[in-house]
Amino acid sequence: MASHAAFPSAPSRMQRLRQLSQRHLRQLRRTLAHLAPRLWLLCAVALLVVSKADLRFVNWLSATASDLYVPAAGLLYQPVDWLRRLGEEAAELLVLREENARLRARIGELERLRDEALRLEVENRVLRRMLAMPSPPATVRQTTARVIGDSGGPFRHARLLDAGSERGVAVGMAVVDEHGMVGRVVAVGRRSARILLLTDLNSRIPVLVAPSGDPAILEGDNTAHPKLAFLPLDPAMAVGDRVMTSGHDGLLPPGLPVGEIEAIEEGRVTVRPYADWQRLDWVTVLQYAPVVPPEQEEPGAAAGPATAAAGQPAAALR
Repeated sequence: MASHAAFPSAPSRMQRLRQLSQRHLRQLRRTLAHLAPRLWLLCAVALLVVSKADLRFVNWLSATASDLYVPAAGLLYQPVDWLRRLGEEAAELLVLREENARLRARIGELERLRDEALRLEVENRVLRRMLAMPSPPATVRQTTARVIGDSGGPFRHARLLDAGSERGVAVGMAVVDEHGMVGRVVAVGRRSARILLLTDLNSRIPVLVAPSGDPAILEGDNTAHPKLAFLPLDPAMAVGDRVMTSGHDGLLPPGLPVGEIEAIEEGRVTVRPYADWQRLDWVTVLQYAPVVPPEQEEPGAAAGPATAAAGQPAAALR
């Protein structure tokens, strides 16, 4: 009995613990209720101080934060920028590789054409010597000019050059680029000239089709593909044949590459010019010595060869 009285039972211990916790909870509530007004007062004072603070301090704080953010952002952006530049350089390298391959193929083609032109020139010289034919008049010299824009003249397909009469450019001269003939000069100023493209509606150029040798007139129709007119009765041309100037008008040098026959449909023959109209930047003006008709030659120059050929004075021929 004594031992049971010395130790309290389990329900009594639980009751004591519950009472003790309730006592501590009441003390905590009283403490919070006592401190709450002071905390609210402290927050109000802090808000009042911040609202009355000098804006310069706020600006300084913002500037300092920005100064700290910029280097950090730069460090984070460097890998992204490095990857972007690496991708751009790789793409540029691929483009340069393709361009290099294209230029190599173009150089090979030009070398082949050069060899063929040299062979034909030698053969032509030998044949002319055998037939005792005079050599054709050659190009005096060339003038390189830049295309500075579309012409504002009466023609739809025309370009303006930065070379004029001061550099020897005259009306009627042929204009070519690295691919072939572009057009001819139709107006000249002191420092500028207007060229009429092959595609203009007003363009008319005598040409020859190789290898058939059919003569024709290349007429522009304001499209990218001019047509051939005044064909012979039984033309032997075919798609893919080369078209070049014939020089029959006496103003344009013969043999200038113009383009290739693109289609022959219902009597209409269209030509695909070699010139790239979208990338027409630098051109060459050929200062060609035209063939002068006999009636326009000077009397003394015309009588001289006749006198020498007959072996007697010109008066004796009357």
